Amino acid sequence: MSDEFAPGHKRRRSLQDSPVDLTIMQKARSSLLSLQRELEGIDETQDQLTTIMAQIDIVQQILGTAKKPKVSFSSISKADLKNVGIERKLLQMQSAQLASMLEAEVAKTSHVQQLCLRIERIYRHVSMRFEAGPRMILDAVLLTVAEISSDGDTKVPVAILPEMRIASGEGVLLKNPVTDFELWVTGSVNYGLCTYEQEDLRRDRVLSADVDDARLLAKSKIFLIEAKRLQDKPLYDFMPEAIAQAVALCEVTKTQTVRFCLTDGRKWVFCLFSKNPAGERVCYEGNSFSIPEPSALLNGALWQESVRQVVELVHHWLVEEKDPMEDSLSSLQ
Repeated sequence: MSDEFAPGHKRRRSLQDSPVDLTIMQKARSSLLSLQRELEGIDETQDQLTTIMAQIDIVQQILGTAKKPKVSFSSISKADLKNVGIERKLLQMQSAQLASMLEAEVAKTSHVQQLCLRIERIYRHVSMRFEAGPRMILDAVLLTVAEISSDGDTKVPVAILPEMRIASGEGVLLKNPVTDFELWVTGSVNYGLCTYEQEDLRRDRVLSADVDDARLLAKSKIFLIEAKRLQDKPLYDFMPEAIAQAVALCEVTKTQTVRFCLTDGRKWVFCLFSKNPAGERVCYEGNSFSIPEPSALLNGALWQESVRQVVELVHHWLVEEKDPMEDSLSSLQ
């Protein structure tokens, strides 16, 4: 028996025929950089750390030649998106159509007022220093949208699926149709939302569904929401992660369009991903809409209107059944 197949030995693999998780190397390099900063100026460790960093850089260069590189959604970069052929363009909300949507008041005044009261309480009592604070605002908005859809004229129930796993195992393959560059992505999205029918019969199954079952049971297309804590970064710096999630969902569900949103609970960016029959893939990124902190300096009616605006847009992104590419609410540039 050869050593390759001896008991206790793993099968030897080629760098060119196995997915290689670059996320592990990226995390190791990040940890080492943090350690370098922590031990900066200590002579006894400086040379060793410099040597280790050089060796890690060499390994990272070798792994970069892998035929099947694999990264998590959170580690994907703008360069990765460009390499797999994702084009980025702008989405602009049309002022007149947005005003008409707000005037129609799909979100009843009572729903908005209750949400405003809840958000005021969150701002009053909850620290926004860590992710859990802004996430409470996000959760309140999503629950309100679900209530509006379920209790409104159409009576369409909504399923909110936290930490929805899009790509597991070896991941989802993203391939550039021109250059044949391949990238495997893995991970989950903070929230997947969809509408469905026959709540009495399907509620339990939908709320326990994975992405495949959700697609099977959903009335609407699955709408993705990625939540972030800003720290020292602007919200748009996290756009590559949200785009990669939308692209992966498009591949998994075999759909041509995916609506998604990037938010920190206070700022909301509404986006659209599209893949045409020729394989061209474009992400349209919108401007941000805000739910500011209420204050004595901010007109109460204007603040409530900003909350309504976000709620109406989330609701529209979730329930609208028209082709997103033909939606008059937004223009694609």
